[in-house]
Amino acid sequence: MALIHKKDNNVLLAAGDQLISYDLESQADELLRLPEPNLPEKLTKSQLDVLKKEVRKISSIDSHSEKGYTVVATENKQVVVYDKQFQVLKNFIVNRAAGKVCFTPSSDILVADRTGDVYLYKLNEIEAPQLLLGHLSVILDMTLSECGKYIITFSFCLGHSEFVTSIKLVKNILVSASGDGTVRFWNYLKGEQLDIIYTNKYIMDNSLLEVFTRDMDKEKVDVTALPVTDMQVYYDAKKLYVAVSVHNYNALQIHTTDLLSCDLYILSDKFSVFKLIDEEFIETNVPCLEKLYDKYKHILKLNESSAITVLYKRKFDNVQEYLVRKRQRLETK
Repeated sequence: MALIHKKDNNVLLAAGDQLISYDLESQADELLRLPEPNLPEKLTKSQLDVLKKEVRKISSIDSHSEKGYTVVATENKQVVVYDKQFQVLKNFIVNRAAGKVCFTPSSDILVADRTGDVYLYKLNEIEAPQLLLGHLSVILDMTLSECGKYIITFSFCLGHSEFVTSIKLVKNILVSASGDGTVRFWNYLKGEQLDIIYTNKYIMDNSLLEVFTRDMDKEKVDVTALPVTDMQVYYDAKKLYVAVSVHNYNALQIHTTDLLSCDLYILSDKFSVFKLIDEEFIETNVPCLEKLYDKYKHILKLNESSAITVLYKRKFDNVQEYLVRKRQRLETK
């Protein structure tokens, strides 16, 4: 699956271990391949096997607006920091695979790993990272408040009945999307839910949920809604606009709430740009982005992925398994 990330006038696309940088003003593009990891000494064979994988998929991207830095993390424990000209500033290995990376206001790096821990890495120092917090389950995403005082992570809680797929922070409002098919609004300082959107209510084709339910029944998972797979938000000082994509649903939902010029970039089987005009997102023709997609579509080709299904809670019949083993022991006596 390809990733898309936009900061100011720069659009970043990632697929596998390749990163495409595109400047919207100059219309210049650059294809980058991640450097080889700097391997520390005294690694076990299993650690070396992971770090030397031929396929190093980029799992997370973030940018620092003020300094123009970009940080990327891969599924095989590598983190690379680039400067504004995409020269490597730092190339290091983390102890566990990073699920999410982001910059602090002071340009240090927060790394959330797959075991639920968040570490702080100093950009200009070699010292060991500082452990900031931890979960008992995988951290699926992470964001930082504008003041830099609050680190917000999400996993399988936050009032949802299923895993949380995305969170966005707008002023003092936290917006979360989930595998339960809802988008919820929170006052995160008080821990209060302010509002909720049931996205499946706006999907008229009931067969989509029926097909998904049958597929998940094979995995012994009960589902009642199509999960929200991604969410983006825009705020224009008057209204909050929430765009969500829903699993297997071939359309984009745009919701507004009463809480600038905004562009919404979508990467699927083409590169689409939607502009906010009179409170509506209108798809616009951007020839330079169409050319960019045609140039790199062999890299950005999206494959169907069922990765989201592994996040659902499974039911395990441990008692039945125990009884089978007990019967086998009795039969051998």
